[in-house]
Amino acid sequence: MIWLRAWHERLANWQEVPKNRWILTVLVSVCAVASFGPLCWSSYKYSELRTRIGSVLSEANIEERNQVAVQLLERGTVTVDGVEIGGVRVQAVADQMFARDGLIGDVAFASSFIASSASPGWAPANIIEQPLVVICISILALSLALLAVWLGNSIALFALIAITGGLMGIFWTTSQLDLVLASAGIGFLIFSFLLLTRVALIFLGSPIQIFAVANTLILEAIRQRISIGFIGALLIVLPLIPLGIDSRDPLRYQLQTFISRGTSLVFLVAACLTLFLSCSTVAFEIRDKQIWNILTKPVSRFQYLAGKLLGLTVLNGIVLVVGSFAVFVFVQLMSTRAPIDNQDAAAVRNQVLVAREVARPQYKLIDPEKLRETVNGSIQNDSILRGEIADGIKSESDVARQIRSQKTTEFMTAQRLVNAGESEEFIFSGLSEARRAAAQPVLRYCFHMGRDTTHELYPVLMKFGDLQPIQVNFVPVQKNIVEIPVKAIQEDGTLVVTLVNAGVTRDGQIYPGEGSFNFDADGIEVLHRVGGFEGNFFRAVLIDWGKLIFIAALGVGSASILSFPVAVLLSCTIFIVGSMSTFLSVALDNYSISTDANVFAQFFQYIIRAIVQFVWWALKPFSSSSSADLIDGQVIPWKLVFVSIAQVGIGWSVAVFSLCLLAFKKKEIAIYSGGDG
Repeated sequence: MIWLRAWHERLANWQEVPKNRWILTVLVSVCAVASFGPLCWSSYKYSELRTRIGSVLSEANIEERNQVAVQLLERGTVTVDGVEIGGVRVQAVADQMFARDGLIGDVAFASSFIASSASPGWAPANIIEQPLVVICISILALSLALLAVWLGNSIALFALIAITGGLMGIFWTTSQLDLVLASAGIGFLIFSFLLLTRVALIFLGSPIQIFAVANTLILEAIRQRISIGFIGALLIVLPLIPLGIDSRDPLRYQLQTFISRGTSLVFLVAACLTLFLSCSTVAFEIRDKQIWNILTKPVSRFQYLAGKLLGLTVLNGIVLVVGSFAVFVFVQLMSTRAPIDNQDAAAVRNQVLVAREVARPQYKLIDPEKLRETVNGSIQNDSILRGEIADGIKSESDVARQIRSQKTTEFMTAQRLVNAGESEEFIFSGLSEARRAAAQPVLRYCFHMGRDTTHELYPVLMKFGDLQPIQVNFVPVQKNIVEIPVKAIQEDGTLVVTLVNAGVTRDGQIYPGEGSFNFDADGIEVLHRVGGFEGNFFRAVLIDWGKLIFIAALGVGSASILSFPVAVLLSCTIFIVGSMSTFLSVALDNYSISTDANVFAQFFQYIIRAIVQFVWWALKPFSSSSSADLIDGQVIPWKLVFVSIAQVGIGWSVAVFSLCLLAFKKKEIAIYSGGDG
């Protein structure tokens, strides 16, 4: 170990010489050109091949039985410049490529799918088919490597390249391509974390007191075992997640599983790291008297706590950037896996890697006056119930609330019930953008029928606007989609969907369904594309960053006035309560004030309800699950991002930080230093 440390010091001193850095710059540039040059050239040739295949496929017509269509169906190949491209894999789905008019329905997807059979096995097909993306990746990799050289991280760079290259070579020789990608991912994530940490330390190297404290915190974080444990677990486990996902499942489910696990892991690791590091860095410095050396210098208590919070915010930003970038890249890589069929491929493009707005039908609301009369009539007509109220067995307010809830549920459920042979109209509004957009809007539905067995098929006729109805056979309690003709949407953005509980025989006769079917409030909804996965993913990361700022402020503030165990317990409790605030809304809906109780009891109940309602309102953005919308392909609006950051990331963080700062300023540091906690 001594000789290894000596060599490290000699290399560190050698790389500090400007002349040697220029030598490393030339060496890195030559290696980058030798590595990425063939990739860029292959990408250009592959993109050219894909374009040629697309021009050939545009001539295919199954109705005319021309040579291109017959060859594609019989052999699964197309001929480009005298060379047949394709094979058995293409032949298995060739008939699904043709639309009703006999032409290829999606020439771009079909050409990409066929060209993938001729792609180099060492590069993802959907990456090399975009030369501009490959060039940008190459320039980014070279820039990061040169940045590492000039920031003094060249030793770590070459060490990681050697170790990662060795592992990749071992797995490559054993044909374990998934482990090759995982090894490359682990090496790149470690390098990215080290490089971003170095950049952050340089940025925070200013003599300003707050920056100096933040700089010290980041140095402390990369030296503590618990911090390295959390960060190391993230950087190593994240690239291994795709290995645990069955590649035989539909591709859309594979991607949704990875997005769910990846984003949850990144946020959980960052949250746990923030909780323990924010509490330990302040509490331990007070306990070990280190804070004496800090506060005796021109550093105020505000600057001390603000510096800790800034350091944690920057550290969380680094963790989120590295982890989220890894999730995004592996999503793109996993999307190159072979889909089960064309429908699965279309679902990936139109349901997972998108940002879609959701529109639900406009349901009628029950008349409050009529509801009040119904509730009073139900109580008056039930002698047993009136007797129980008179004897004090039941509270009249509780009974009224139960009847009110029951009648409201029955009224809303009746609107979502379609009897056999009957039809119901549902109006959707706000679809003007879907009418203008080029992407295909879809109707997602999930119906309940009979015993809700998934082994039965039931017919339903769907009519969009004034167009002819189409028959769909649905499986109960399973979500499915049907495309909506854009011309069915009116100019004002209104869409009328008519559901008919019936089917059509082969000779065109309409027959009623076997029974009534119904659906939940979100059982039918229109989804239309308003953006891509990239922007949606970025907004989800911003929301998580705002939450982590609040956790950091909570940990730093509580540790400044409490001991480490108590500060951790308090921070974890608030974190858990904030994450579960969705359940508080359910509790509020079922909580009622007893009108027959005495004044003091009612006052106490009002206080309890007000407190719970305030906590729910304040922490509602904290529990909002942006990852659920991301997985489902639903848009995360900027409004939600701004509300979450403003309310939790700024509002609550400033409030908690200010209160704890006031207490910290009055705390006698000498009394609480040097003890056990």
